[in-house]
Amino acid sequence: MAGMDRLVVYYDEVFYKHKPWFFHPESPERLRRAVDSLKKSGLWSVAQVLPAPVARDKGLALRVHDAGYVEAIERASRSGRVMFDSDTYVMEYTYDAALAVLASVRDAVETATRERGLIAVVLGRPPGHHAGRKGAAMGAPTLGFCVFNGSALASVLLADKGHSVLAVDFDLHHGNGTQEILYSERRVYHVDIHQDPSTIYPGTGWPWQTGEGPGRGTKVNVILPPGAGDDVYKDAVDKSIEVLKGLGLSSVDYIVFSAGFDAYTSDGLGFLRATSASYYYVGKRFLEAFNPRSVIVVFEGGYSVGLERGLPAFLAALLGGDDPVGDRETTSSAYIWSQYRENLGVLRKELGV
Repeated sequence: MAGMDRLVVYYDEVFYKHKPWFFHPESPERLRRAVDSLKKSGLWSVAQVLPAPVARDKGLALRVHDAGYVEAIERASRSGRVMFDSDTYVMEYTYDAALAVLASVRDAVETATRERGLIAVVLGRPPGHHAGRKGAAMGAPTLGFCVFNGSALASVLLADKGHSVLAVDFDLHHGNGTQEILYSERRVYHVDIHQDPSTIYPGTGWPWQTGEGPGRGTKVNVILPPGAGDDVYKDAVDKSIEVLKGLGLSSVDYIVFSAGFDAYTSDGLGFLRATSASYYYVGKRFLEAFNPRSVIVVFEGGYSVGLERGLPAFLAALLGGDDPVGDRETTSSAYIWSQYRENLGVLRKELGV
């Protein structure tokens, strides 16, 4: 399989400084696991590793978030350790780390638009795909560990340059912040594959949520029943591509991946049963189907084994290599298949494809 030519990873000590003062699943340990997995697989040795840019502009956050929200995060961070909501902590380094993620995204966009065949990975934290314009998005109760939305920023910056963009979110949870920011944005198609919203946070991402105004018909939510394995997950990837093609999207200049690995079986926060096979398939199929010039990957969820096994499989696929993990694939019951197909039928009806 043909893949991208070069791997660049934005990685910096500032991403470790955002850390809880109590047990919390979104901790610096996530980043350590991710890096260790890339070293073990050999991918780290073929990557060019870059620090986060020193210049970190509040204006980047204001490109995708309202000023009141950005200022609230800044105030909370400067005040020390606070719970911004019941899920999301903010401490003295949170604001700086979150701005460093956005600065890395901006640099990744600039590099990707100068170079064909590039995978630009922003391996930073805190994550961002649940953060909407004003914070918690689309009626969600909390920010779900997120602060500033790097995936939305990458998509908007690329669209502003006149490029066609496909945003692909494969985190276990719906990327409600990204979808809210892009909901009326015609220039960016957004496909999100996630666990059934009736069974998990944030309770959004239904098949009938397809965008509004100029963006109507450009947002695609493919939902998976709890217990879904690799067979259903891989079919969801194929059907997502079929739907996008049916909407007239034959190729794109850039793909922005919101890369979460918490749908991996037993990762800890959900009930899907993906293995390395699914993550490899995501990278392989979207690359084959849309032939982008380059891709940008923004790190989202994943809390344990998903980082160790899903992340290297995904990046190996983008590079055109073999799955370095090679998990035994999981299968789904007939009941799960029937639920999945019913949801897919609703999506097709809503989009007319």
